[in-house]
Amino acid sequence: MRRLVLVGVIAGVVCVAGSASALTTPGRTQVRHGPITALSLDHSSIAFVVGRTKADCEHVELWNPDLRGIWRFSRPGPCTNVGSTGMGITSVSVTGNRVAWIAYNGGNFRDWLLLTATTTQNAPRQLRFVTRDVEAPGPPPIVLGPGSSAGIPYAVGSTLVLLRPNGARAFAWNAPARIAAVSAGSGPGGAAVIALLATGEVDVLAADGSLLETYSYPAGAVASIALAPTGALLQVGSTVEIRRGPASIRSVDLPDSAQMLDFAERRILYSVSGSIHALHIGTGVDSMLVKGSGAHPVLAALDPHGFAWARGSRVNWDCAVCITF
Repeated sequence: MRRLVLVGVIAGVVCVAGSASALTTPGRTQVRHGPITALSLDHSSIAFVVGRTKADCEHVELWNPDLRGIWRFSRPGPCTNVGSTGMGITSVSVTGNRVAWIAYNGGNFRDWLLLTATTTQNAPRQLRFVTRDVEAPGPPPIVLGPGSSAGIPYAVGSTLVLLRPNGARAFAWNAPARIAAVSAGSGPGGAAVIALLATGEVDVLAADGSLLETYSYPAGAVASIALAPTGALLQVGSTVEIRRGPASIRSVDLPDSAQMLDFAERRILYSVSGSIHALHIGTGVDSMLVKGSGAHPVLAALDPHGFAWARGSRVNWDCAVCITF
């Protein structure tokens, strides 16, 4: 583990005070023939990717448990025109009734596409197209992050864009280096987007694209990012740092090998040993929400309105007030 030098005053340290087993029973469930390979949540909108089967190609769907509505953004049927090095959908994001996702296809040169659609305009619209040698090192050329009510963030190279729910650009911001990860949220001081650069730098931006905060870390030190009213959350090793400016840092310890997935209602949603936990940063109470089976990984997202998770071919949702932490 790299040692991290931080500039500022440590305002407080939060430790895990206890744990509880509070396995969540789904309030509502959707079942598909193919595996669920990606998932995103914004309020009552759950976007998910259904993997390929012999009878159907991989595709994106939007489910609103409140409205009991389901929308699919492609026609059913087997895959055609599959490139020699394969095709697929790597990630999905949602804001309101708008969904965005990254798809790829190709041979020696792979085409990467960023697509978007809504419940009222469900024909996918292409936002970005990038071609890259399939053997080129490094991450995919398009990065897509979790959305919020402000919009869906994505990046191509060093350019970050926030896509509004109506499909317009809120802003396009040029970072000083390639962007490795992005996420949207509602942070302090009007913060709306957080970006992790390949150099290790973390930048927090407002909804108009203005830079609010910059935090310096070694390259590769930050494993996961999130943005919430409590501050910018950065996972460094097994510690989550909560930052509100250079002089305010709180630290929350997670179990070894844990990965932060999301944050809502003062709870860090994380995965460890295949199970999904929620850790309250104030009380330190750690609740297991979904127990891992080992056969299928669990995908999960937490929102003030509810909790969504997928395992195998099932997508589940439970309302926030229904969860026993």
